[in-house]
Amino acid sequence: MEPSLSGQGFFHLVQSVVHANDIVDVVGEHVALKPRGRNFIGLCPFHKEKTPSFNVNPERQIFKCFGCGAGGDAIKFVQQIFNIEFKEALELLARRANIQLESLKGTVKTGQGPSKTEIYKANAWAAEVYSRILWKTPTGEPARNYLAGRKLGREICEQFALGFAPPDGRSLLEAAGRAGVAPAVLGAAGLALTRGNSFSDLFRNRVLFPIHDATGNVIAFGGRTMGDDEPKYLNTPETPVFHKSRSAFGILQGRSVIQESKQVVVVEGYTDVMACHQGGIRNVVATLGTALTEEHVMVLRRYADQIVLIFDGDRAGEKAADRALALFLTMGIDVKVAQLPEGKDPCDLVLGDGPEAFSHAVAAAADALDYKWQQLRRRYDVSATSRERRTAIEELLRTIAVCDPAGKVDAIQRSMVLSRLAGMLSVPVAELAKGLQGFRRQSGHSRQERQEPVQVGLPVPQNSAEAALKELAEVLVCEPGYVGEVRELVDPDAVEPPMLREVYRHLWRAWEEWGEFSLAELIATVEDVALSNVITELHRLGMDRGNFAATVEESLRCIEEWRRDQQASQLAAGLENELSEEEMDRRLAVLQKNMSVPFRRTAGPMVD
Repeated sequence: MEPSLSGQGFFHLVQSVVHANDIVDVVGEHVALKPRGRNFIGLCPFHKEKTPSFNVNPERQIFKCFGCGAGGDAIKFVQQIFNIEFKEALELLARRANIQLESLKGTVKTGQGPSKTEIYKANAWAAEVYSRILWKTPTGEPARNYLAGRKLGREICEQFALGFAPPDGRSLLEAAGRAGVAPAVLGAAGLALTRGNSFSDLFRNRVLFPIHDATGNVIAFGGRTMGDDEPKYLNTPETPVFHKSRSAFGILQGRSVIQESKQVVVVEGYTDVMACHQGGIRNVVATLGTALTEEHVMVLRRYADQIVLIFDGDRAGEKAADRALALFLTMGIDVKVAQLPEGKDPCDLVLGDGPEAFSHAVAAAADALDYKWQQLRRRYDVSATSRERRTAIEELLRTIAVCDPAGKVDAIQRSMVLSRLAGMLSVPVAELAKGLQGFRRQSGHSRQERQEPVQVGLPVPQNSAEAALKELAEVLVCEPGYVGEVRELVDPDAVEPPMLREVYRHLWRAWEEWGEFSLAELIATVEDVALSNVITELHRLGMDRGNFAATVEESLRCIEEWRRDQQASQLAAGLENELSEEEMDRRLAVLQKNMSVPFRRTAGPMVD
């Protein structure tokens, strides 16, 4: 984990990018933030939680989650939110601030094969090629006719950057040859199939829907056949930049409206999303042929407080409703379910009956518990004197038990659900709790409560020197001015554990480059996310402890005492091992000298 910053020029380049991107704005694009005192709070995007523990400090330009320990500056946030490397995050923020990065050479590799940066560029290039084929060539005429038949105008199609893949299976590869794009890059991006040493286009005779992430990168494509070919939809396979279970079509186009309305509507198809957007309903996204997952919810709740799921009335819709109930219970987000008129999908409803009909269905959405009970009411006679009422209630409790795996639902959430059910069903809370407990036992679930996320930080100090070095680092992170006073007294290479050693190395390096520096500038020199988390945790602990001058003095005293004890132990060991008289005299002289001078760097290790 050696610092990989190469020279003062790069050091100041990173500084300029961080200063040009206010962390509240950067984080606010992905997390719904609310002011609290001088800071902002929100739900952490990096772990599941129901009570906000994610804090953003605009004064120090850092974020810190007190639930999972994540922390750092704007660059570290972008690294973690998109799962990308340091330089890729730096490039993204530089583009955001219109800063040129001529001095940042090369790309960041993701192991073997092309880098993520190369894959992003290949996807963006392919989207342009396919769009040109759709709109500017005779080959694209069947696709243009298909889109016109679906009543999707050119403006909305261009807004979503639609394209067309010809049926020959070679168009993209031939274009790549002319543009100098390597077939291996297309293969890594999932755009080309490989057979031995030969390549062919993945998409053939399909309308293509580019899938973007929230920052505008093209991460994948969805291809829809215009006839009866199977499969009806074909997505790019998973790649280093594309993960189906946490990606959503339309998130780029709808993000700002979703953030404003605090509501996101989830549909099933690409054309459903586009029809809604064309009709002025722009807080709509689609999953990519999968059920809504916890990872989807983790992404969507960055922008919205409420998710509305659109289902049809068939058995698949019923199963999806059970899934919605599970997400409501385990993720702590407001999930509602809307049902469209029989035989209508969102695209048909918006284009046929008008956007108002779709908006009315969304407004009439029921929350997950209500929707499940409505389903049961249609299947059973639930009148007060009916024998079937008990069967319906038991089925509802059984569904909740299945949705409540061990450790997922906390006691508060469970109590709220039971109180809600008692009002809905006119059954005492105690009876419902007893019934739910029975069904949970039948399902094999234990009653263990949810475990809290593992805290990110340093291991427990193994001796007084490690403890003192940790407390000293807390002060140096909070008040970097002390670095100038103690940097000649501590050798970073002799510090244990290794993660703390890296903190000291970065502190010393920042002082050499800048002299005085801020916490945000320190974190900007750190490429490793785990190390950034440790630094922000040290900052939190240091601010809580306070009394910096006394802590520095006491820490240095403890370190020196520990070192002298170690030397005395070594001397005693020498007596037992019958060292020569000359060596014993030398060791005694060193010990006596160190007993009379302040702590300073020594040739030997400070901490074994």
